[in-house]
Amino acid sequence: MQINSHRAQAAVFAFVVALFSLAPRAAGQNVTYKPYIQPGDNGPFGATDQMVVAWQTDEASPNPAAFTVQFGQSLSYGQSVTPQGRVVDNYLSADPALPIPITASGPHSNYAAVLKGLEYNTTYFYRVTGPGMPSDGFAASFHTRKRGDEFSFLVQGDEGFFPVEPNSNPPRLADFEARIVHLMYNVHRLEVPGVPELPKPDLALNTGDNVYTNGAEGSYRDFWFPVWNSDVDSNETGAPFIRSIPFYIVVGNHDMGATGVMPTC
Repeated sequence: MQINSHRAQAAVFAFVVALFSLAPRAAGQNVTYKPYIQPGDNGPFGATDQMVVAWQTDEASPNPAAFTVQFGQSLSYGQSVTPQGRVVDNYLSADPALPIPITASGPHSNYAAVLKGLEYNTTYFYRVTGPGMPSDGFAASFHTRKRGDEFSFLVQGDEGFFPVEPNSNPPRLADFEARIVHLMYNVHRLEVPGVPELPKPDLALNTGDNVYTNGAEGSYRDFWFPVWNSDVDSNETGAPFIRSIPFYIVVGNHDMGATGVMPTC
């Protein structure tokens, strides 16, 4: 009887294992681009302001209902919105005639939540919760637009070059971009003799040449976003810039594979 009992237990165990092997497995989901802010379609000043919070995951199909963006003028938030999502396949879905690169990352899901009804010249806190986000959510803050005649801004560009440091063995890339972002994020703390205290920037403008030399999605993923949206503020890592300061970015010739050298006749 004991042998039969062991056989029965083994049969039950095998049956349970079979059931688990047939059940669909939950794929691990990663946030490939951490949340950051965008001005969106903000135009002339209206009755209220707005801001867009965007992020990306490695999902092949978006699931907006799984995410929530809370926001408000304190850490109690008080308001929430569900984002919209769309799948982007290799960043070439807008033009199917383009060839797919060998290093293409495949389909990803882009999310965007529009925070509306915001008061001008006011600090807002926001938190994004959902699959792949920290257990207590991804939290940051931003300041809405000023309606007065004065505002401050930064201008930068041509920061996407990563040269090899001389005499480094093994070769080590010089991350000047991280130092630039850190300086921009802390520019209001600079002390210049004979110069009044510098204001904190309300926004930043970009002139291009951000990810030498072809503007591939992988270059933004591996080099640009990690320093512009770093959790740590330092010369070596960059700063949490784009999660809190509006950034107007454009594409330069070096972002599209061009060298900038004019042909000679």
